[in-house]
Amino acid sequence: MTTPLVDISSVSHRFGQHTVLKNVSLTIEPGSYTILLGPSGSGKTTLLSILGGFVTPSEGKVLIRGEDCTAVPPAKRPTTTVFQDYALFPHMSVGSNVGFGLRMQGVDAAARTARAREALALVGLATAFDKKPHQLSGGQRQRVALARALVVEPAVLLLDEPLGALDLK
Repeated sequence: MTTPLVDISSVSHRFGQHTVLKNVSLTIEPGSYTILLGPSGSGKTTLLSILGGFVTPSEGKVLIRGEDCTAVPPAKRPTTTVFQDYALFPHMSVGSNVGFGLRMQGVDAAARTARAREALALVGLATAFDKKPHQLSGGQRQRVALARALVVEPAVLLLDEPLGALDLK
């Protein structure tokens, strides 16, 4: 039997007196896709934030690849998150935005540039490397955020509202 990629066990979370998640357990196997569906305010984003390490659950455990990551900060987890607002740096080029996570990992400039170009080609934006985020459409900015998330080769890719700005093509 293989170790689950993600094992969320009895997770609850409260904001003050308001319970957002109550005793949630979820197992995600390696190589699978999992979609959280529910009405507004049902805790989907809170659960993603807990899995990504941006929020610590009030109760329960989060294991990734069998390791307890419940209190591990986002930068130390094998996860990346594409947020609803994409969180791109407006003062940086698209290429620098995509390579930012690699820079934080200490990857040298030449390798960072090459990998950022590969990731941009993967999402159909090879020619956008030197542009600024404000020069792109919403769908293109979303693809830049996706390239930035994928380039660091995370074990778990978290997408919050992933269909919000997709281009028709």
